[in-house]
Amino acid sequence: MSIYKDTKDVPNEVLKGLDLIIVLGGGVPLSPDNPPIYTKNRCKYAAEIYHRSRKIGSSNHAKILAISAGTAHMPQLLSADGLPVWESTSSASFLMKELQVNKKDMYVETTSYDTISNAFFTRTNFCDIANWTNILIVTNEFHMERSKLIFDWIMNAPPSYHKYKLHYLSVPDIGLSNEALEVRYDKERKSADNISNVLMKNYPTLPDVFNFLNEKHSFYTASALVERANKKLNSSDIMSMKNLRQSYGGMGAEDGLGSAPINGGDPSNFVFGTIFGLCLFTFLQFLTKIRRKTHST
Repeated sequence: MSIYKDTKDVPNEVLKGLDLIIVLGGGVPLSPDNPPIYTKNRCKYAAEIYHRSRKIGSSNHAKILAISAGTAHMPQLLSADGLPVWESTSSASFLMKELQVNKKDMYVETTSYDTISNAFFTRTNFCDIANWTNILIVTNEFHMERSKLIFDWIMNAPPSYHKYKLHYLSVPDIGLSNEALEVRYDKERKSADNISNVLMKNYPTLPDVFNFLNEKHSFYTASALVERANKKLNSSDIMSMKNLRQSYGGMGAEDGLGSAPINGGDPSNFVFGTIFGLCLFTFLQFLTKIRRKTHST
């Protein structure tokens, strides 16, 4: 289970038997075709490995799986018709349109919202079924320690339908401010410690992980989702989330409700339109009253 620091470090022997390249998500897209810059770098590393695997000449060259529906800490980008633009959709679009990945080799996972669910749904929805067992996982340096812990744990948790061989490719931390990286590294260290000392010991099997997600996880447990949907945020809640959101691709300029702009639009346009509409409605009511008085006299 090697960790490679550069695409050139991945030997041809690994590429010849590679079934799948996984590109981890983890940031709100700027548009349906434009993932955050550090996610773009993950895509570029993955595409380079993909094209190398095709040149080797194997008929079973590696596929690419872009993963993540969204990020638990972030509001989602919405399309013009009001539906979520999954993080994996944006990564897949960038890989196919900009990096020449064949659409027949491109897959997306649209269920997960953090790294634990990334690994769980990657295994249960794809790899166990498709028999993809030789896998290269691509993510940033700041995310690598925790990602490796989680994928090593969940991909090989019993019962084992396949023996998974996992490789890792680390991407440089480009595209985040020093402040955002500091916050992110601190969060990653605390989370990695919790995974290795608590979660892996308490939930060793795949059914255990399933129970954890559906009984303990705030983004999959029914009661927690209902509570979250009805929670009112105050100004201190929003300010405390600013740096963390920046580290996940947020620009730190969300409006008071923390909502994401729809299709790249400016939230101030909605506010202006609402005020204009109210003023126009008030003016029309005023005109109606004047006309009534005129007719009554």
